[in-house]
Amino acid sequence: MQQIARRVDRELAAQVLRYGLTGLVLAALYAGVYWAGAKALHTAAQFANAAGFIAAVVVGYVLHSRWSFRGHGERDSWSAGRFIVVNLAGYALNCAWVWAVVSRLGYPPEFAILPIVGLTPAFTFLLNRHWAFA
Repeated sequence: MQQIARRVDRELAAQVLRYGLTGLVLAALYAGVYWAGAKALHTAAQFANAAGFIAAVVVGYVLHSRWSFRGHGERDSWSAGRFIVVNLAGYALNCAWVWAVVSRLGYPPEFAILPIVGLTPAFTFLLNRHWAFA
């Protein structure tokens, strides 16, 4: 029984590590697309933000389904849709963090980064692991 628990713990730790590394790649992609759109191409910031989000979701599905959660659960025709729902929920949660920290509490915008990088990824990892890629 302990061997099974240790194997599950190792598998979960490996998933968390792969998820984190993939998240760093996706954050860089998101930021790069946003910067290219907003600064280099001089498009509206919200348009560039949406383009970065879309790019990260598309690439994220491929990376998470094939690497972060490889060997976990089964993929079906609904997993891509569930993945998009999870990411929209994460985006909404980040919007809520910004509202709460900046608008409601009056802290500087950079303070919202703490829950955005600390809590939202944990939330989306759990949803991805137990629902999108279950």
